[in-house]
Amino acid sequence: MTGHTTSRRVAIALAALLGLVAAVTAEVGVTDGPKGVVVNTRNGKAYAAFPDLGIVKIVNGATGPVVALKTGANVKNLTIDPRSGRVYAMNRGPGTISIIDPDTDAIIDTLKADRGSLTALNPVTNKLYVSASTGTDPSVIDLQTKSSTSIHAGTEGNALSVNVKANKIYFVGYEDNFLTVVDGVTNEPSRIEVPGFHQWDSTFNEKTGLLYLPTPNNNAVTVLDTRTNLVSMVGTGRVPMAAAVNDVTNRIYVVNYASSDVTVIDGASNQPIATIKVGLWPQQLAINSKTNRVYVVNTHANSVSVIDGRTNTVAATVPADKGPWAVAVNPVTNIIYVANRLSDKVTVIDGRTNNAVQR
Repeated sequence: MTGHTTSRRVAIALAALLGLVAAVTAEVGVTDGPKGVVVNTRNGKAYAAFPDLGIVKIVNGATGPVVALKTGANVKNLTIDPRSGRVYAMNRGPGTISIIDPDTDAIIDTLKADRGSLTALNPVTNKLYVSASTGTDPSVIDLQTKSSTSIHAGTEGNALSVNVKANKIYFVGYEDNFLTVVDGVTNEPSRIEVPGFHQWDSTFNEKTGLLYLPTPNNNAVTVLDTRTNLVSMVGTGRVPMAAAVNDVTNRIYVVNYASSDVTVIDGASNQPIATIKVGLWPQQLAINSKTNRVYVVNTHANSVSVIDGRTNTVAATVPADKGPWAVAVNPVTNIIYVANRLSDKVTVIDGRTNNAVQR
């Protein structure tokens, strides 16, 4: 989502909230991406990043073993290869990417990624795209040869999405008013002007070809039709900072940090159809399209709101631990995993009962 530091994002979020709150304690802040947790649906393992410890916890359900794997300082972004099950952990402190083997739970290789920030994979081309911190071009790593190539995109790329079918990569910079589209064959960039600044995240719907960019300064989501390059905006709550698509129902869910709610957008009309109140200062979300449930982590309420996608209501509020900041769903087992940054615990939720344990 962003290559900027958490402290900078905290400052911006607090500026947006000025006058709404008097003070903030135990601030986790607007952290980097919904990919602080990823799930391997084949073996049931979940991988949760804990930046302050420099570890990735590997958890298998509510009762399986837990492995704490030391990867590197400030590990925040995880990317999983759906074919091999390998997990790529971006360690921002040393500027490395740890490759975690799904069978042995060990680091089998380490890639250099100086000033790397976020990663995204095109599993068809076997290329890993790495956005960068401020003032640095992003890059692409050929995982077959392990060679890295700079992409002269004109932006570091704080939000990063891959269009696998079209072999295009979308980078948007935090201070930019444009989206950079990179051709996956030539690495050549092109620009599309967007109406807002300070995009924090991006989510792509492969079925419709629409790219959604939460734009907090405008209290809106910027929508790009990648087939026509037409751009529009959809109003949301205050300080939208994360979005996800249910590609079965074609609904988009946007987490609004400052208004503590979720905007539901109809993907066919690109019109808001509901606003759902959740816990204090929600931060990220994940969707189980099989059960039509949306899981929203409420960072300052230490809870997870479970939204029923059919009724657009909160079906349950599940206690988490301290500072929940990232979430992922295993749709096969219907288990939800939440990384709690301030307690270094993983909350494991049974999607059938909404019962939770801390691991």
